[in-house]
Amino acid sequence: MTDSGAETRRLSEPGEDVPSGLAIGPYRILRLLGQGGMGRVYLAQQSHPQRQVALKVVRGVSAAVIERMRREIDVLAQLEHPGIARLYAAGEARVDDVEVPWLAMEYVRGVDLASHVRERDLDITARLRLLIEIARAVHYAHERGVIHRDIKPGNILVDTDGHPKVLDFGIARLRHGGRADLTQDGQVLGTLPYMSAEQLLGDGSGVDARSDVYSLGVVAYELISGRLPHPRLGTSTVFEALDILRNETPPPLATINAAARGDLDTVIMKALASERGQRYASAADFAEDLQRFIEHRPIAARPLTRWYRAHRFVRRHRVLTAAMASIVLVLTVASAISIRYALAEQRARAEADRRARESAAVNAFLERMLASADPDQTAGQRLTVDAVVDQAERDFERLDAEPGVQRAVATTLSRTRRALGEFDAALALNARALALGETIGATGAEQAGLLHQRSSLLADLGRFDEAVAALDRTRAAWPDASLAQRLALDLTSARIDEEAGRPEAAERKYRALLESLAGVDAATLAANASLGSTRETARSNLAGVLRDKGALDESEALTREVLASRLEQLGERAPLTLASRNKLALVLAARGDMDAARTEAAEALRLQREVLGNQHVSTLMSMQTLANILMGQKAYDEAEALTKESLAGMEAQFGEDYAQTLASMNTLAYLFEERGRVDEAERQYRRIIAIQTSGGVEHPTTLAPRNNLAMLLMNAGRLEAARSEFAALLAHARRTVGEDHAMTAIFMSNEGLCLARMGRLGEARRELEDAHARLLKTFGPEHVRTRAAAERLAEVYRRLGQDSRAEALLGSGTDS
Repeated sequence: MTDSGAETRRLSEPGEDVPSGLAIGPYRILRLLGQGGMGRVYLAQQSHPQRQVALKVVRGVSAAVIERMRREIDVLAQLEHPGIARLYAAGEARVDDVEVPWLAMEYVRGVDLASHVRERDLDITARLRLLIEIARAVHYAHERGVIHRDIKPGNILVDTDGHPKVLDFGIARLRHGGRADLTQDGQVLGTLPYMSAEQLLGDGSGVDARSDVYSLGVVAYELISGRLPHPRLGTSTVFEALDILRNETPPPLATINAAARGDLDTVIMKALASERGQRYASAADFAEDLQRFIEHRPIAARPLTRWYRAHRFVRRHRVLTAAMASIVLVLTVASAISIRYALAEQRARAEADRRARESAAVNAFLERMLASADPDQTAGQRLTVDAVVDQAERDFERLDAEPGVQRAVATTLSRTRRALGEFDAALALNARALALGETIGATGAEQAGLLHQRSSLLADLGRFDEAVAALDRTRAAWPDASLAQRLALDLTSARIDEEAGRPEAAERKYRALLESLAGVDAATLAANASLGSTRETARSNLAGVLRDKGALDESEALTREVLASRLEQLGERAPLTLASRNKLALVLAARGDMDAARTEAAEALRLQREVLGNQHVSTLMSMQTLANILMGQKAYDEAEALTKESLAGMEAQFGEDYAQTLASMNTLAYLFEERGRVDEAERQYRRIIAIQTSGGVEHPTTLAPRNNLAMLLMNAGRLEAARSEFAALLAHARRTVGEDHAMTAIFMSNEGLCLARMGRLGEARRELEDAHARLLKTFGPEHVRTRAAAERLAEVYRRLGQDSRAEALLGSGTDS
């Protein structure tokens, strides 16, 4: 949360000018955009990053409501979809002598849905394409446990590119529903003509994804017919509205617009069913049937009779049909298979009902989970996310529900545990979900999603062989995966190679994935959030591989491109944006620009502490990044405090043999060495090596401890012991990162220095010449690693009596 401070200013009344220079938090008010029952919305300017936002100032809510609002903001801020206007940040400000909450949302330049359709005079197909985009955006949020509850044309803007964006997504959820929302049970807020019967009852437990499907149906009906399905709702009371919805049936769409006769009427009227169980189970199902209508394919909302299927076939294949000798054959075949299609229809309906029951049960569970954080239940005590999830998992153990519901809840909790960095707990929940899937006979595609999650979790835990095996099982179970799904699997495969110390394989896979996406048009990328996310992640990960390889120009360019994109799309506090800032700090440090690296790393860590908490794995890794940079600047006290905090968190959560735990141990040992505490440093290095060699982890990050131990021994004058450690180190490096990796060249340079100190000048010259040539190729002549190797080699030349070669080397930086 961002605290705006205690400045007291009066906001304008409708029609008044906004006071010049008024600011709320980091936002400068430009003008009033509109107002409603919950407050006013202003156009405001944000200075960092530079952008305009829609700033909503909420009025008339209690302290308890503000507390509930805080708890849900983090959930709502994660809705990252091109069809949803983003919630960037939230806070409180003093306005008219009272503390009021504000919400900074994406400012969409465009007009509302109804105006866009009217001004452009769109045909039915164009209107349906807009509805499909809207429904898919709504479904994206439903998958993350968020119900809109106030979908209407006024809450949907169409931008200048013709793409719709749903506004106030989740803000309505904050206003409605159960005890975790902004209203109390029984309270009804919203727009009556677009509300389902269960919403009008004011019972939050009865509202689920199908309630939003109803609202989408009303919007669709209005767009196609030009009127509401129940016009009297605009002037009725809540009780009158309930009576209308229960006892009156809206006129079939086809009776108002003849162009909607047939399938379109069937699809939209199904979404408008007064009984929840008769509607589509999800917004995605509604969107899919609209898509089928546009493409003249059979819809799922009606029985697939032989005449119906033949009619759809004729519409799709007019030329082919005209060339047929007889339609009799088609009808005969249709007759023969009609029974099979009828049975398939029955099974499909049963499956849809099952999914609807599961969705309702899961939504109810999630609402109870959020309600557990209600201040009324916790006596005002502020609960951590961990505590809420722990309680949810205890509730899950007592959950008396059908296996399908248990599987869905276990899957959701597993995702949550992984997001918190609790990989072992997430893996256990994933295993339970997979087992439950086998119990209910889940489809291969349904199980494939869980297997993919399992592969990623195994990689998180450093169990790379098992991760590869799980990924192979995923591909086998998912032969009909979509392009987005296939590329997501390719991304995981590349990530496993990267983290397992196979950088060349990882680089090839990342580049191949990006080449595949280069052939996807911009409109498809914008409409498919999964493809866009995969592209950004692949670019970010490739930048990391290139950084470690020493290709710093390309790495920095890619990192900055991804950071700029995430700042614009997600905002500065989004976890992905913060990860990009941390990666930029690493690139800058690799280039030797330590001041800029320190600034980036410190700011990333500050925001991660606020957004993710001190114990999240990303925060702990950022602590270590900043500590390493501080060591480079000899700020040892700050570096040691951060390293100890990071190490304690890593070891407590993941154990001593986790790769990042070992990296933190190594940094602490290096700090001891730099501060002259040689015995402590050696003990720490040897502890790390003992863990590594006991079969714990073999990972590129574990190379540094043996190198540091060898350097420690060499600087202490124990040259034979140091030489032995360098030999083992180089064998390990060639095995994990490869002969051509920059780290291998750096270790060769260190070994060359050791050989020179031992007086083995011929061996030292050969080793340093090879190392210098590699570093020169990788980093260029001005990099600190290249210069160090050149100076070591020049000293060997002098000791061999080759002064001219030493002078030439140091003079040009290139001639070895």
